[in-house]
Amino acid sequence: MPDALHGFAKTVNVFYAGYAYEAAQHLRPTVRSTPPETRFVLFARGRSGTTLLLSMLNAHPAVEADGEILRRRALRPLRLVKQCKAQTQAPVYGFKLLSYQLRSLQTHLSDRRAFLEALVEQGYRVLYLRRRNLLRHALSGLYAEHRRRWHQTDTDATDRPAIRVRRDDLFRWLDGSAQLRRFEQEVLDGLPHLSLTYEEHLEDPARHADTLHRTTDRLDLDPIAPDTSLRKTTPRRLSDLATNPDDVRRWVAASPYARFLSAVSA
Repeated sequence: MPDALHGFAKTVNVFYAGYAYEAAQHLRPTVRSTPPETRFVLFARGRSGTTLLLSMLNAHPAVEADGEILRRRALRPLRLVKQCKAQTQAPVYGFKLLSYQLRSLQTHLSDRRAFLEALVEQGYRVLYLRRRNLLRHALSGLYAEHRRRWHQTDTDATDRPAIRVRRDDLFRWLDGSAQLRRFEQEVLDGLPHLSLTYEEHLEDPARHADTLHRTTDRLDLDPIAPDTSLRKTTPRRLSDLATNPDDVRRWVAASPYARFLSAVSA
């Protein structure tokens, strides 16, 4: 019974609450008659640094960016984006779109790629953020899922206890991440976008200034110094994250994802 109730609550939240949110946005008065000079969409998988990058962009005085406005199903996703855009007076407007939301939640779209094409035609610039290492991406997702803590700031407690990783859960994340990567490549093929990776552009705080400069340059903005209170939530060393690191290494070594082990600290 608890599982059935959980499934029912999830359905209500993802689908029917989405329609209610969509209706509420259309009832809000617009604050501008002309679109922002510059628009962007941050497209990525979850656990790839999107919240970090968006927080740095939102610190720019010319930017106002929404979060995951399509995290629930919408009847008319493009119209919803347009309505959210009309509620800002900032010169630059953006929002975050996770790839699973486009692929699996926006079921009223007959062509997911056409949705991104329409955004580009409307002047949206695509910022594509991904993680190269699928194993580290999976471990990050599992750790956050287990702790029910997806983000951490300077003021949060720093205790990060190790968890026991289950094989089925690990490969659920690995397979899901691999499938989403293929989907992202398909819908972005041929579309203009700025490509960023978590490992190269966000993992090391020393790279944040350069990354923010690249991003603001793409949006025709003056550069600013990076400013964020967000901190990593996942231990880097496998032995600090998992109580059974040897099991994890053995499972992955015998799988198609073995090549990602070399970048995971013991």
